[in-house]
Amino acid sequence: MSGVEMKKFRRAFDVFRKTVILYDFEEIKTPIFEETALFERSLGGGTDVVSKQMYTFEDKSGRSLTLRPEGTAGLVRAAISGNLLRELPARFWYCGPMFRYEKPQKDRRRQFYQLGAEIFGEAGCAADAEVIEICNDFFNRLGIEYSLKINSIGCPECRGRYEDALKKYLADVLDELCGDCRERYIKNPLRVLDCKIDRGKDVIKKAPNFESFLCEKCGGDFEGVKNILKERGISFEIDSRLVRGLDYYTGCVFEFYTSAARDAIAAGGRYDGLVKFLGGADVAAAGVAIGLDRISSSIKIDESREGYLITGVGVSGGELERLARLIREAGFLCRVSSKQKLKKALAEASSGNFKYAVIVGEDELKNDSVSVKDLGSGEQKTFAKEEFIKKL
Repeated sequence: MSGVEMKKFRRAFDVFRKTVILYDFEEIKTPIFEETALFERSLGGGTDVVSKQMYTFEDKSGRSLTLRPEGTAGLVRAAISGNLLRELPARFWYCGPMFRYEKPQKDRRRQFYQLGAEIFGEAGCAADAEVIEICNDFFNRLGIEYSLKINSIGCPECRGRYEDALKKYLADVLDELCGDCRERYIKNPLRVLDCKIDRGKDVIKKAPNFESFLCEKCGGDFEGVKNILKERGISFEIDSRLVRGLDYYTGCVFEFYTSAARDAIAAGGRYDGLVKFLGGADVAAAGVAIGLDRISSSIKIDESREGYLITGVGVSGGELERLARLIREAGFLCRVSSKQKLKKALAEASSGNFKYAVIVGEDELKNDSVSVKDLGSGEQKTFAKEEFIKKL
């Protein structure tokens, strides 16, 4: 990764960092690989991530390790082992590479990058709304237009009732589903709703509505999230088939989309049982992950660089380097061109997105001056060298 794409990643990282700091989040770094069992247990054996997409290998002592396919499970493991949840609420954000063995295509790579934010110890619906609001603020600051879909998959009791109804419904339409979904029907029927092949089919659209199976508390929490989003002016659409692709989610789940990306650019929800399931205390939690690769095409940046390319014909390299040092000491990017012809040097400055070219020829050297060409407007002025340095 380099050039314009790297600039987009850097801009997204900087904007996200500033955004989450305003919400009082603390940065955390977790290992790139973990014991395989962590992901098998937390993500669910019936998920595509575990069954098809993980990069798993044995180390020299025979332990099964896996390159992290997502950020939440490793962060929870680190928070438990590092005793980071002794004081609640706790808020963490992260950025780093993830790995999934998928078919490479636009916005989907086998090594991809995620930004994430997680809140621990906040049981109310305000935490769900807050992680959504963080995404809203982040995308607005980047100038990215999005659509937001939300749903609630309830607590284990709600989900159990829904799974029974869904399985009963799917039993009559199995022949209309793909081969993978016929397996999911047996192992984890909720995953059928998340299938990229079957999700758009009428048979899935006619599946039972999740919201009608929510208990009083889960239904009330979901109403609370919707009311907060409305109060904060965040538009959303309810998608009763939205279940997310990982088993640890409970309660409210959500996904953000843009017209430029084929998949969700950000997604998350509540996962209250995960900390306890992995050996910690019974701690409420909610979070979001944002795909940096997926938002890259939507990020607009100014490709011009507030910098100078110095060119000289018939002038010693030492003289040009001394001038370059003065420009750098003033705090500006600067490079000395090796091109011996002015036309080629100006073409190099233009292709390198420099804002200015500094020209030192025999006349400039004789008069202790420099000529500065604005590559945007084409305007060129000559300054005494000392005056130029002061202007910097």
